[in-house]
Amino acid sequence: MKRITLYILLSLPLFTFGQNSTPEFGPHYLNVNSYISIEADNLNTNFLNTMLYGGFITDEMKNNWVNSGDKTNRINAELTNGFGYRYTTKKYSNYYFQFSDVNQINSSFTDDLLKLTFHGNYNYQGDTLDFSNTILRASRYQQYKFGYGFSLFHKENIWTVNTSLSYLVGNHHAQLNVNNGSLYTAETGTSLDIKYDINAMMTDSSDLSLFAGNGNGIAMDFVLSYTKDYNTFGIHIRNLGYINWNENSIIANTDSSFNFTGIEVNNFNSLPEFNDSIMDISFSQNTSSFRSFIPARITLSYSKTLYHKYFNSISIFSHSRWQPYQVKGGLNWDLFHRGFKESGYTSSLDVSSNIDLKYINSTIGFNMGGFTDETKILLTLSDKKGILTIGTYHLNELFKKDKTSLSAFIQLQTRF
Repeated sequence: MKRITLYILLSLPLFTFGQNSTPEFGPHYLNVNSYISIEADNLNTNFLNTMLYGGFITDEMKNNWVNSGDKTNRINAELTNGFGYRYTTKKYSNYYFQFSDVNQINSSFTDDLLKLTFHGNYNYQGDTLDFSNTILRASRYQQYKFGYGFSLFHKENIWTVNTSLSYLVGNHHAQLNVNNGSLYTAETGTSLDIKYDINAMMTDSSDLSLFAGNGNGIAMDFVLSYTKDYNTFGIHIRNLGYINWNENSIIANTDSSFNFTGIEVNNFNSLPEFNDSIMDISFSQNTSSFRSFIPARITLSYSKTLYHKYFNSISIFSHSRWQPYQVKGGLNWDLFHRGFKESGYTSSLDVSSNIDLKYINSTIGFNMGGFTDETKILLTLSDKKGILTIGTYHLNELFKKDKTSLSAFIQLQTRF
């Protein structure tokens, strides 16, 4: 895993686009960026490496996954590559453009589904295995972001506003929702009761190329910050938007419940007809357009400039995400509420500080919440001119034998 981590750090072309920096060397700013993150609250690298590279998945490995962490398992993966350009005027307003190629996988499922997948139902006679609220969704799209920002000065106070509008080109999207699902196995296995309500959505599969144009959408950003006496307060809403997928997309659903009591055989020379209906799950399917949301990021922030020999500032961020499964009945309070819950992301807290070292600048801090319940340590390193920046949001994971998460970013920028 150390070798994989090193490859990622060396091969990622680069990370994030800053919107609030002023031109140190000129009004033009260019950067190339890349970011990768894999987070799981229970799945560790030992299990994952066995799945990816071959090997025997032991019962101990299965049980360790089932028995660790919460009853709900979450896995989230993101890979973003892009570049950006910004022009800043002498009055500190700025115009910017950013292109991003985005790949995302998000899933949430219960321990009961793992038990059924790993062990079957034999060991759970007399029990009900509940796999409701299971979600798996994967998206790939390109984002073209056009933005404008400006600052207003009043005495010693500063108001800063950044806005942007994005055009989204959707390539592919696949989504599976198990709204309700359960399996009851009677004592001694004499009968089974199964219930399920499953919805699936998938874009046109006739063209699986990386840049297939299967959908279009829009997104918006809004950032507002206020600075007074070296204290800055802000609210950040980024990537609030959706993609409408074309009419060749596939929508399928199935909703059923039944009881299976087996068959009785009295004469093996005259076997009754038998159909294992448990495996015969039929979907009603049609081609139609549908809408999916990209994950919106909502942040409340506070930072304070420090006049310390080493510590330049301290920052506190509260992050949330909003990404509902689908629209039901239009835009309403239910959709707003569901979006936070169905994102699979719990509100997180970041605390960090910028440190001025002799040859480099760095940021170090910690994060609690998000897609995992663990406390994460973040670290960034950059040269004094800010040309190269590298970092990770999971520094502590690099020193663990069984890693559950991994992230890395690197940025290259120039000003002229």
